[in-house]
Amino acid sequence: MQSKNLGILGVGAALPSRVVTNAEVARLTGLTEERIQSVFEIEERRWARGETSPAPPEGSRCSDLAASAGRLAIENARLASDSVDALVVVSTTPDFANPAMDHLVAAKLGIRPTVAFSLQAACTGMFRAAAIARSLLASGEAETVLVIAADTPSPFFRFGSGVPQDQLMNAALYGDGAGAMVIACDDSAPSIESLVLSLNEHDDRPGILFPGMHSAFPPEPQSYDALAYLGYHDFARVLERGRRLAWRGADLVMQETGWSVDDVGLFLTHQATGNLPRIAGAFGIPPEKLPVNIARVGNTVSASILILLDELVRGGRLTPGDPLVLHTAESATWSSAGMGIRWR
Repeated sequence: MQSKNLGILGVGAALPSRVVTNAEVARLTGLTEERIQSVFEIEERRWARGETSPAPPEGSRCSDLAASAGRLAIENARLASDSVDALVVVSTTPDFANPAMDHLVAAKLGIRPTVAFSLQAACTGMFRAAAIARSLLASGEAETVLVIAADTPSPFFRFGSGVPQDQLMNAALYGDGAGAMVIACDDSAPSIESLVLSLNEHDDRPGILFPGMHSAFPPEPQSYDALAYLGYHDFARVLERGRRLAWRGADLVMQETGWSVDDVGLFLTHQATGNLPRIAGAFGIPPEKLPVNIARVGNTVSASILILLDELVRGGRLTPGDPLVLHTAESATWSSAGMGIRWR
């Protein structure tokens, strides 16, 4: 087993059916379509939330999207569902605090993994999940691991007078979705040649904080009246620090693999903003090496890179033999991560 490559056997992605245009966001938030376009370069995104209620309708919950993406990844890998013996699900917006997302998703997939985990992480989540998968495979605890990243921030959006400006901007920025990949030891599959996590950069204040209904901020009636439960998103600080963190993930991968920018076929970056090609240019990455899909799906948090990877695979846009660098920054924890893949 140790002589084989750690490979990606299949990928999958799922988006809610509801398409939300900038015109709809403008009506809800009071932001203009021109501002949304100029700041984020997003034209539309998908929301799981209902038309008349924040609650997602049946079939559109975060666990539903996760299961759909997982099912497609298993099919893409040409595997039977019962061959998946480990499951790792990552999300910042799980259906419930308990039961765990891995239990809900496994039930909807009809699988019975021998080991399963639920992780709470944002943009670095799929890399953290992949690190767990790598350990399970290396130890022999599992032979096939299904990694799923899913986030549905839209049910948490609030509109109307008194809602902070940064929260209204979140409604314009974020979309819902899920992505998945099947990882196993296989010489014939696209090989994971580097997986790096840089999670130890501490800071006195997160760039994003969403307290929600967790135990550190027990809900009280007055907190809802004051909209204090919404937390904050420090856009200016995230932009200032996020660029460096995102490209650090790519640098770490290239240092470990020995690849240069010229060697890499594509850089798959977390889709945080439509301005990525211009930002990438400052780090010497040609815009043509940076595929962008945020204009159609928005920032889908932990699922972002896997949704993009699935698009590229199904669109036949990956060249066998090309090195790929997947990388991200996470401003909630001021961390970064990256993965180097040799496509086959």
